[in-house]
Amino acid sequence: MSFVLQDNKRNHPRGRARNGFLRSGIPNGLDWALLSYALLAVAAGVAYTALKIESDYRQTLTLERNVVRGATASLQTGTLAMLDDGVGAALAGAGEVRATGGLDRVPDARLRAQLRRQLTGGTFVRGIFIADQGRFVLVTRQHTLDLRTDPRWLAAATGATTWVGAPMREPGDPNAIVVPVARRTLTGPGTSGWAGALFDFTSLPKLYPQFGSPISELGLIASNGTVLVAAKGRHLDHYRGVSLAHNELWLRARATGTDTIVQGLGSAGNKEKIYGQAPVVGYPISVYAGQSLGAVLKDWRLRRRNDIEAATAFGALVLTLTAFLGHSMRALRMRERDYRTLFNNAKVAVFILEGDRIIEANRTVATMFGLGSEREAIGLTPWDLSPPVQPNGRPSRELARERLRTTALEGSSTFEWTHKRLDSGEPFPAEVDLSCLGASGTALALAVVHDLTERKRAEEELRVLSSELMHHEHEERRRVGRDLHDSTGQSLAALEIALSQLGRETDRLTPNGREQLRYCVRLAGQCSSEIRTASYLLHPPLLDELGLVSALEWLADGLRERSGIEVRLELPRAFERLAPEEELALFRVAQEALTNVHRHSESPWVLIRLSAQPQYIVLEIEDAGRGISRDVPGVGVAGMRERIRQFGGTLLVESPAGGGTLIRASLPRPRPIVEPIDPKVVAGA
Repeated sequence: MSFVLQDNKRNHPRGRARNGFLRSGIPNGLDWALLSYALLAVAAGVAYTALKIESDYRQTLTLERNVVRGATASLQTGTLAMLDDGVGAALAGAGEVRATGGLDRVPDARLRAQLRRQLTGGTFVRGIFIADQGRFVLVTRQHTLDLRTDPRWLAAATGATTWVGAPMREPGDPNAIVVPVARRTLTGPGTSGWAGALFDFTSLPKLYPQFGSPISELGLIASNGTVLVAAKGRHLDHYRGVSLAHNELWLRARATGTDTIVQGLGSAGNKEKIYGQAPVVGYPISVYAGQSLGAVLKDWRLRRRNDIEAATAFGALVLTLTAFLGHSMRALRMRERDYRTLFNNAKVAVFILEGDRIIEANRTVATMFGLGSEREAIGLTPWDLSPPVQPNGRPSRELARERLRTTALEGSSTFEWTHKRLDSGEPFPAEVDLSCLGASGTALALAVVHDLTERKRAEEELRVLSSELMHHEHEERRRVGRDLHDSTGQSLAALEIALSQLGRETDRLTPNGREQLRYCVRLAGQCSSEIRTASYLLHPPLLDELGLVSALEWLADGLRERSGIEVRLELPRAFERLAPEEELALFRVAQEALTNVHRHSESPWVLIRLSAQPQYIVLEIEDAGRGISRDVPGVGVAGMRERIRQFGGTLLVESPAGGGTLIRASLPRPRPIVEPIDPKVVAGA
């Protein structure tokens, strides 16, 4: 709240405060600053989004290259194991032939048995063969082929020590496609030939689960660029046997001579992809694995679109918030000016406390506390504006801090306080409304101070006037009571005596006259009794002569006789005399309370309790009647309260929901108890 009350540079005119960027199209300095910050935030958001998209793109490609590299390495290892298994078996068979003197020295049956015994590898090895000087022997799992000339597909094997042929149909099984792989070896004393195997690579797609990420294609390529096998997804495709001798991507990968990852058009298609290739050590074969670039970037494109949409939304939000903030700031400036005007023109003193220090004050503070200006109050504490000690005897510093703590816990509090003017040191009564505020984690309090000097003066005048009225009322009651007792009462007594004397001469009267005379005697006695009672009630002589306890006992006896209500007394046996005015005030409270019990409560009993406590004289009237309505506090309660208030006392009226009423009147006791109080309980008639 404190920032709302800061000086607004002499309060801009309303027209200028409302003249903002959104209304007139001409931005002021603050609007330019907000607009600049908004554009800077939007530019930063765009730059951040672009960098994020670029980083995500590179990271996506890097991750996919690693996947392709891993797939290539796995395929390379598996292919090498397959080739070594099949060619190794053929070389072992050639070794046995060489040990027996050559291919022509081994009987046909024995030769076929030896080769079949070596054909124990995986099912991907369809057969093994040996070729030497015009003889060719091939053993498959179902067939045996023994020729005196090399087959046409083997005749192309020249020059290299290891040879790979093109994919072909398996001899003896035209439904199977195999790839021949052979290696030169000694087949007899002084003779050399080929030992090789026919490989079925149709199981290549089974390697896909090992890669952990979908690879769009993988396969084997001979050193001359012929595709030996190509698998797309989990199925073989029709690119087997196609030559890639002129494919730019394959040529780039082959040029490195080692494991490589390149990006471009695929080896078996025209789609751009990430391509990995690695040579199989010891064989003129390379393995490859590829992933479609479109599949790689599918999720990235989705993330890019989301990032762009988020950046666009962020920019729109920033611009919208900037426009709203500009409008709010202008409205805030107008309200700040209005609040400042209201704050300074308030007829009560208002200041804001941070902790126990004043940080803001209005102009009335200067007038009320005798300061040169309201700024002189900043930095002061509440006890700096108060006398050292409050009327209740507590130091102002201690009591002020206690009030601040209470307000912090309860949120607000209202209490009376004695302040002083700093120019003259003159104290004055005040009422303080204290409210707890909060701003940026700082404990603030708003104090509104009302000067009660005029009200207290009026209350004192009213109290004096009320006291005088009650005093005159008391004197008038005393005079009327004395007159009734001394004149009218005496006259009625004389009349009663005269009538009694006349009654002794009734023998001269008729019976009717004698009855009328007796009636007049009774009526005179009744009037005399009522005059004495009225005189006592107007001003009981016992109150002046014997004190409050005796007067209360007489009051209880009168109520018991008139109403039949059980009156219970709890009165001290020995009770100190009070000032006559105080005893009369307590007597009138008891008199009014008992009258209400008689007329309104319908209670079967009433209790009168009088006690002397260390600091107070307490009179209590309690009954078990129907209680006093909360809306209508009861007959005479205001008068009772005013009588007690004249002497600095308090009157409490309690009426529980279950019924009954308790009236407690307390008067301050200025001196200590002189002699002990021994309460007695007098109940019943």
